[in-house]
Amino acid sequence: MVTRPQSALVHLLVCSALMGASATAPAENWRLSSGLTTRAVSSDNISFSATSPQSDTLVEVNPNVRLTRVSPRLTLDANYTPRYLHYAEDTFDSRLSNAFNLSSRAEIVDDFFFLDVRAISAQRNQSVFNAVPTDTTIASNQLTETRTYSVSPAFRGTVRLGDVATWSSSYNVTRSDVSGPVSNTLTNETFNGTLAGTPARIGWQLNVNSVRTESDLSRSIDRKRIYGTVLYRPDVTLTVSTRLGYEDANIARQSGVTYGAGVTWQPGLRTALRADWDHRPFGNTNVFSLSHKLPRTYLTATYNRSLTSRAEQLLSPSGVLDRYDFLATQEPFASIANPVLRELAMEQFLQGQNVSRFVNVLAPILSDRQFLQTRWQLSGTYSGPRGTFSLSYFRNTSDSTRVGTGPGLGDDFALSPVITQRGWTATYNHRLTALSSVNLSLTSSKSSGRASSGIGADRDVLNATWTHKLGARTNGSIGLRMTRATVITGDVDENAVIASVSTQFF
Repeated sequence: MVTRPQSALVHLLVCSALMGASATAPAENWRLSSGLTTRAVSSDNISFSATSPQSDTLVEVNPNVRLTRVSPRLTLDANYTPRYLHYAEDTFDSRLSNAFNLSSRAEIVDDFFFLDVRAISAQRNQSVFNAVPTDTTIASNQLTETRTYSVSPAFRGTVRLGDVATWSSSYNVTRSDVSGPVSNTLTNETFNGTLAGTPARIGWQLNVNSVRTESDLSRSIDRKRIYGTVLYRPDVTLTVSTRLGYEDANIARQSGVTYGAGVTWQPGLRTALRADWDHRPFGNTNVFSLSHKLPRTYLTATYNRSLTSRAEQLLSPSGVLDRYDFLATQEPFASIANPVLRELAMEQFLQGQNVSRFVNVLAPILSDRQFLQTRWQLSGTYSGPRGTFSLSYFRNTSDSTRVGTGPGLGDDFALSPVITQRGWTATYNHRLTALSSVNLSLTSSKSSGRASSGIGADRDVLNATWTHKLGARTNGSIGLRMTRATVITGDVDENAVIASVSTQFF
């Protein structure tokens, strides 16, 4: 008798076989590709429990299909992976998890009307205070499934106000669904409009912005803002700006005058600087970024304080280090003018090395509130003839006290109104031969609430992985993961051996 999980596995294998037998779509600029990744994780604490650790082996079967198109009128990147997960010792029920990621931009009317669409589905930690590692597949009791959709129609054109000015506007609707112990839906609507004068040494802009957020678990939030900007461009490398306006918001019942200033300086291809400061009714927001590129070294320093939400964080996955930042400055990627094709090339390169784009992806704050997040980060990457070394330090502070209260159930801020995440990560990738490489990473992080809350979680993760090219389209790897964590319920230790084989059919 075939059980339901076994039937799902047979279905996945048949689908992947059919994808492998297919041919690349003949239509111009369209590309259809597919692959299959199988992975086995043998862990001595599969549930990451501090009180009752259990050993088990997780076997994953992950077929994948991807459709891309790059043309002057349409850019599309759609990726779908049905993941079948089977636990050999039945610690958890075998299950099927659907992951998809879609990004599309279409020019509906020439140089006037555009449509952007985003969709993401993935497994996420239930809380930043969990002990689950960045590999969010094994401890299903500590995971939730999120589905986030975003649609953005945008208009761009010209109007005459004595001189020629440019008008651009966009309307965005985002919906985020969470399935888990506390299921809920978050909807966010944003309108942005900009009227800008023609480029000149002294220029101007008028901006209007409106944001409305609704949730099943918290009250709605409305923000409306209008401000004018004066820009001064003494040369092509430098832009200085000042802003003045008014903002009306029901968060913390604060409204009032807003003002700010900014500077952008890029003296060459190797150095870039941006600094921006805004006074807002609910608190100041800031942006600072500095990057400098040497022949083999890439250095960055960033500071960002902005109002954000769970939906925005899910649509823009991030980590303490984005390897694309460095790869985009190197050949052969730097010569690829189209940003979509450049990202596809960089992604294929990292997949061949069995290395992820982001290092130590930080779990988004589980909350339906809008909150102020302050982030510091210092990063450096050195690329030698046979290896790449990266070191990064980060500190995130998420503050909900300035933007009102929210739900008490299933909300990280219910445990503490201010949450700090800090730590560092070091990675080293070394090419042993033309066919094999070794990747080492060590990450130390700490999530903590206010001192009075007594809430916190520490985590240290060591990964060592050997990757070998088994064929023209097949890679295999075997590695060791060691996790040491401390959470509310006690100390969590986990050791795991991880083996995988990945094949790209075409």
